[in-house]
Amino acid sequence: MTDSRVRSTPKMPRRVDYLLGAMGLALFGGVAVGTASSAPMELATGVGAALAAGLLAVGLVRYPR
Repeated sequence: MTDSRVRSTPKMPRRVDYLLGAMGLALFGGVAVGTASSAPMELATGVGAALAAGLLAVGLVRYPR
């Protein structure tokens, strides 16, 4: 039994894949900056989370499905 909605995995990454990767980098980058620098951890992780939320909003607007 196959589902007609299931699509095969593309051979090349799509733009959405790069967007999800950038969101992950923003989240983990905020933690890394907070750990490695003198900036407060709350500030660094907050900036990373805000950046990831902005990327999520961009993704939802550009790729609504």
